[in-house]
Amino acid sequence: MDAGLIVALLAMLLLGKILGDAVHRLGFAPLIGQMIAGIVLGPMVLNIVRQTSDMQMLTDIAILFMMFLMGLSVDLEKVMGENVYKATLVTLCGGSLAFASTSVITALLGFPLNQALLVGVSFISTSTAIGFMVLTGFGDRHSKVFKTIMAVGVTDDIYAILGLSLYTSFVFATVDIKLAFALFLGVLGFIIFVLSFGRRITEELIAFSRSTADDQPIIAFSLILMFFVAYLGLTVNIASVSGAFLAGTILARSPLSYKVISPRIESVSEGLFIPIFFVYTGVRINAFDVLHSQGIDLVLLSVPIGVVLFLGVLMAVMASKYVGTFAATTFIGDYTTKEVHKMALTMMPMGEYTLVIGQIGLTTLFHGAPVIDTKIYSVLALVVLTISVLAPIMLRKAYEG
Repeated sequence: MDAGLIVALLAMLLLGKILGDAVHRLGFAPLIGQMIAGIVLGPMVLNIVRQTSDMQMLTDIAILFMMFLMGLSVDLEKVMGENVYKATLVTLCGGSLAFASTSVITALLGFPLNQALLVGVSFISTSTAIGFMVLTGFGDRHSKVFKTIMAVGVTDDIYAILGLSLYTSFVFATVDIKLAFALFLGVLGFIIFVLSFGRRITEELIAFSRSTADDQPIIAFSLILMFFVAYLGLTVNIASVSGAFLAGTILARSPLSYKVISPRIESVSEGLFIPIFFVYTGVRINAFDVLHSQGIDLVLLSVPIGVVLFLGVLMAVMASKYVGTFAATTFIGDYTTKEVHKMALTMMPMGEYTLVIGQIGLTTLFHGAPVIDTKIYSVLALVVLTISVLAPIMLRKAYEG
């Protein structure tokens, strides 16, 4: 192994841990500190960590582990309970509005349709982990707001995975309504097939693995399942991360999920892969690309198009998530005005999905070039950073007011 890679990993884990913990103590999500660590270690400041094929491979594996872990937290049957109607409506309103507004803004600024659609897909899912952290800090873990938000976290994930899968299939095809509908049915059919038959096979294999006193065969089988379903996703032109997520949902209902599988996978992911992912996200951020991008004339001055895209997408995401959630919860009619306001603010933060989909755009080739460039990716990451700071502040004021 190259010595430079070892030094880079050491610096990423060390500084990511220090800044992540420091930011967490201030009441913000650790990903903020980890991304800042990446900016410091990257080409914008110290240039210790560079973008290499080895680092990209580690990041790709980290993404699979993150999505697998997210899937393990999704119990589809449990979600299909009292909150499913509310959560689905909030997801459809907020997610669809965010997708449409950010896609339109990106397209109106002159970016190609495939890039505009990817930007839209990346902002479908909310990072409910940030809202969870703030609500927990206020001791709000049993209210209607908390229960609905947790259910929305699941429906948001499913909606985003479906959107990403459709995009991955659709981007390489000709725009056609019949083809789009066929792709939708194909993606939906693949998800249903994996969840239905995968669960049966998994239950039998896990039962076989339990015949030994050691947990190692169970973890080994879980990882085999993750990579296998990720590969199956690729074979039908669905993103590998969608497959990894589905593999997690297959195992979520297993009695061994919370006792054995999730704790082991989480310890590896939280200790190694997730910090690497977020720190490397910071390394990829290049604010100079945003500031020095081509200018567009706005009234009396010329503003870099990257800055306009950042401001436009930032306002669109926050407004879309707030308005969509406000409209959905008001229509449901089961919440007070204060509760509606709190839920709308909780649905603003973006996080893992935005960055994961951005990474996919950087590494997926379309007509011989990546779907998005570092300028757009930097805008996505900066939007995530900004909202991750603003939303908790506004949410705390809502609870203290």
